[in-house]
Amino acid sequence: MVEGPARSGRGTYHGVCSTHLSRLSEGDIVQAVVQPPSSPFRLPEDPSVPIVMIGPGTGLAPFRGFIQARRALKTDGADLGEAMLFFGCRHPDQDFIYEEELKAAEADGVIALHTAFSRAQAERVYVQDVLRQQQAQVWRLIEDGAIIYVCGDGASMEPDVRRTLTKLYAEQADVSFAEAEVWMEEFAASGRYVLDVWAG
Repeated sequence: MVEGPARSGRGTYHGVCSTHLSRLSEGDIVQAVVQPPSSPFRLPEDPSVPIVMIGPGTGLAPFRGFIQARRALKTDGADLGEAMLFFGCRHPDQDFIYEEELKAAEADGVIALHTAFSRAQAERVYVQDVLRQQQAQVWRLIEDGAIIYVCGDGASMEPDVRRTLTKLYAEQADVSFAEAEVWMEEFAASGRYVLDVWAG
């Protein structure tokens, strides 16, 4: 049950839903409505569509669900498209959250895991740096129809990822950066560059 000090400073706050559920008895019926998600930040309907997930730190959260869904689809015999996960944190020994889970998903062929550790060595490495290192694979997936998902910091990480992808297109298509920016806008407008980001 959700419970804690009230924001007003007076008394205790009790979560509405969790309090209600805690008072139910086994076998009680709970009324609920299940609706399809309206957010574009979800796995493609066709599981064979390749995906690229970029989520450093807490940006990993939705991708755990993606990975679990892909694992279930694989168990059911679905033809899965390739999936790359770019995860970043400060140090592998300090804040590599869900390390075992992610490595198991890679070992099982559910994802290809690419990590960036910003404080594990003298030179800081971020997800956009590892994205650049894997540009041949990323480009191949883009050409194969991949959807790119980015979750996390919208103030600096996402603009850096966008810039990296724009440069990648400029190099691959042999066009100017300005022309590549137009491509990037069209890529996003087509629903193939999907964001769940925040600033602050």
